[in-house]
Amino acid sequence: MALLDSQERVDDPPSPDAARLVIETMYQVAANPEAWERLIDVLEEDGLGREPGPEILRGLALSEDIARLASRPDEGPATTGRPDIGWLLLSSRGKVMAHNGAALTALGEAVLGLVIGQAVAFSNPDNAEALAGALARTRGRAGGQVILKLERSREEGPGFAYVMPARSLPGLADLPAMAVEEECFAVVFPAATEAGRLWSSLSESFGLTPAEVRLARKLRDGRSLQEAADELSVSVNTVRNQLRAVFDKMGLKRQSDLIRALTELSSLAGLIEADDPVRAQQETIAEAPPVRFVTLADGRRLAYREYGDRGGRAVLTFHEGLGSSLLPPGTDSAARRLGLRVVCAERPGFGQSDPRPDYSFDGVAQDMVELCDQTGLERLQIAAVLSGTPSAIQTAIALGERVTRVQVFSGRPPRAQPDPVRNPLTMMRSRIEANPWLVESFLAVLRLRLSQAMMIRVMQRSSAQSPGDLAYLAAHPEAATYVAAYMTEALACSSRGPADELRAFRRGRNMSVSGLKAPLVVWHGEQDRLAPLPQLLAFLGSHVSEVRMRPDVGHFLALRHWDEILREMAGGAGVR
Repeated sequence: MALLDSQERVDDPPSPDAARLVIETMYQVAANPEAWERLIDVLEEDGLGREPGPEILRGLALSEDIARLASRPDEGPATTGRPDIGWLLLSSRGKVMAHNGAALTALGEAVLGLVIGQAVAFSNPDNAEALAGALARTRGRAGGQVILKLERSREEGPGFAYVMPARSLPGLADLPAMAVEEECFAVVFPAATEAGRLWSSLSESFGLTPAEVRLARKLRDGRSLQEAADELSVSVNTVRNQLRAVFDKMGLKRQSDLIRALTELSSLAGLIEADDPVRAQQETIAEAPPVRFVTLADGRRLAYREYGDRGGRAVLTFHEGLGSSLLPPGTDSAARRLGLRVVCAERPGFGQSDPRPDYSFDGVAQDMVELCDQTGLERLQIAAVLSGTPSAIQTAIALGERVTRVQVFSGRPPRAQPDPVRNPLTMMRSRIEANPWLVESFLAVLRLRLSQAMMIRVMQRSSAQSPGDLAYLAAHPEAATYVAAYMTEALACSSRGPADELRAFRRGRNMSVSGLKAPLVVWHGEQDRLAPLPQLLAFLGSHVSEVRMRPDVGHFLALRHWDEILREMAGGAGVR
C-alpha cells in the first residue's frame, strides 16, 4: 500500500456511528482505566479518520473530564474527594454515566460490569430491583439520602450504599454530562475497611493460606467455630485444623488471643500508612540527578539529566515512547564508577521539554544536535530504547563523525509490524497510530488515571508470552515503580510529545537510514513479542554490525541488563 493512499484515507472524517462507539468506549476507559483493551475492539485497523467533527470533539473532551473527576483527590466533599470512597453516577433512567475504581471494588461480585450508557449489570436480579426502589424513593424526597442494600457473595456478605441526588455533591455537579441530564443520581459506597489491608498483611507476614485468612476473618467478626464452618461450607474438624495452623504460624495458644490480636491490628491498620506507591515513585525520582535545561535557538527549552562523570566517555540516550530522562535507579553511581557521562534528554513535548510545532524524527535530531553543542558532547555514543530508536538514528545521522557507535535495545522501527500473537499492547499501539484523531485524548486520560497498580497489571499483561519477563517482574516489583515514575514524568505537563511521536511513527514509514555512518549494535530479547526483531532488522538493513540476543528475556531487556549495558558502553573498563 502506498503511503499516499494511506494518508488520503485518514484525511476523511470518521463515520458518526463508528466514532460514537469509540467515544462511548473512551468514557468507559476514563472511568475505569482497566478497560483500555476494549478500545482494540472498536478502533479499526485502517483508521476511522483524522478530522473529527464538533460532536466528536465534545465527546473526547467529556472523556477527559470523566477521567479528571475520577482521579482528583483534592476537590469536592469527602465522598468524591477520597479515592477509597466509591461513587457511581446514574442518569434519570438508571444508566451509568461515570464511576470510579473504588465503586467496582465495593460492588465486587455483585456486578458483572459497569458500562457507560447501560444499566448496571447485577449478577443478582434482586439487586436491580433494590436499586430501582432506592432511585424511586430518592425521587420522592426533597433531599437527603436513601440507604441501598446490595446482596453480594455469601462470603462477602451484604453491601450498603447511599443513593442521593447527584447535584448535592459538588464533586460530581460540575461534570459536563450533568448539563445534559435534568435529573441524575449518585450511589456512594463507604470506604473499604482497613481490614482488607490487615488480611493481606497477615497472609504475607505469617504465611497464612487464603482458607486460614477466611477463617480468621470469621472469628474476628464474632462467629463460633460451628458458625464459621457453616458459612465456609466446611466441616468443624476442617475449621479446627485450620485454626491450629493459624495458632502455630502466629505463635498463639488460645482463640481469645487470636481475636484480641486481630482486633488490635484492625484498629491500628487505619493509623499505619500502607505502602504508598506515589511516595515510592517520588523517592525513585529523588534519587536521580536534577533535571537541567538548555534553551534552543527558537526559544524552546529542552529538559535533560546527566548521570555519572562529567569528564567521562559521553553517551546520549533516548528514552522509550512514554519515557522521560529518568534512567534506572543506580545509574548515576554506576556511570561514575565506570567513567561514563550519560545524558538523557526528554524529547520535545515529553516531560518538561517544550513541544515542537513541527514534530518529526528529523526535528528531534536538530534539537539533540543543539543539546550536544551546548553541553559539549563532541565524541559520543548513542543508545536508544524501544520507540526512541528512530529519533536516535536520525540524530546519529545528523551528528555524523561525532558518533562512534549506536546501540539499540528492543528497538521499534517506524514500520507496520504484523503481530501473529496478537499482544494487546502491540494491537493497542497500532490502533491508536491508525486513528490519530484519538491520540491526545487517550493519552490525556492515561495521564490523569495512571497508577502503579495499573502499571503492574499492564506489565504483566504485556509479558504474557515472555516467561522470563513475568518471572523478573514477580521477583522485582520495584521495576513497576520505576516504570510508573518515568511514565508519570513523561506525561506530567501534557500528552503532546507522546501524541506527536505516535503521529511521526505513522508518517515515518518511508524513513531511510542510508546516511548512518557509525557502527550499529542491536540488542534484543529472545522472548520479545512487542518489538519483533525481523521488522527491526528489515528497517536497519546492512547497517547492523552486530546482533546480541539475550535468552529468557522479552521486552524488559534494557531493565534486566542495564548494568551490562553500562559496562558495554564503558568498553569494559573501570569495573571494580
